[in-house]
Amino acid sequence: MKHLYRTLTWPEVRERAEQGAVIVIGVAAIEQHGPHLPIDVDNVLVEHVTEEAARRSDGLILTAPMIHYGFNEHNMGFPGTITVRETVFMDYVYDVAHSFVRQGFDRIVLINGHGSNQMLCNLVARRIVNTTKAFCTAAAHWWLAKPAVDRLRESKFPGGMAHACEFETAMYMHLQPELVKHHEIGTREAPSTINEFLFDDLFGSGPMHFVNRWSRISESGVEGDPNLATPEKGREFAECSIENLIKFCRLFREMKVQPERDFNYQNPNL
Repeated sequence: MKHLYRTLTWPEVRERAEQGAVIVIGVAAIEQHGPHLPIDVDNVLVEHVTEEAARRSDGLILTAPMIHYGFNEHNMGFPGTITVRETVFMDYVYDVAHSFVRQGFDRIVLINGHGSNQMLCNLVARRIVNTTKAFCTAAAHWWLAKPAVDRLRESKFPGGMAHACEFETAMYMHLQPELVKHHEIGTREAPSTINEFLFDDLFGSGPMHFVNRWSRISESGVEGDPNLATPEKGREFAECSIENLIKFCRLFREMKVQPERDFNYQNPNL
């Protein structure tokens, strides 16, 4: 069974909607990833996880063409970064997701690969739920890899896994090893780890949310420790993400839609 939405004919799309396929939409960004990684890191990682999960899911998952650009204003001090305004990004992702609802799909999953997209994707998912009868959810792909990260992580928390770090470098080493510039991997940088209230990591941030302009605080564009990355770790991270995405989509498909109720006083004068 075809697992990529882009390969279907329109009658096949209608059939997959009737069968209850879960639509997975990858969302990422084009941005600097230090001197050792290409600017397509976020897209490569998300596309691999989402398409491979769909391929292995026995028809459960249908992966949509991904959204390559994201909200990235804080990184514009580095060449290679493309940004989309917050409201434009949210409206665009919503319109894409809503198009699937209009085709009859009622389970939509946004899998994100860029930190600054996440809160916006969360709002898009809530908007779909609030404005349609479909279910929509959003998650960063690295959270799906957390069991493997807990086993294999060597970098310090917080800050060791944040951007062009042990995690992202390892996955890229696994997927596109020929494009990694090993001789450009420098020393560890954790510029957003400031104090007990302000720190950042893929796997947990401080209680106060603050994102500075990146060129003010980073020399390399890296946040974390890419020196600890290996392709073996990257393979484990990827496999864990893929397996957990399939598992979640099965559970998501099984969730029952309960009837809406209105407990408000029905004022006859309104």
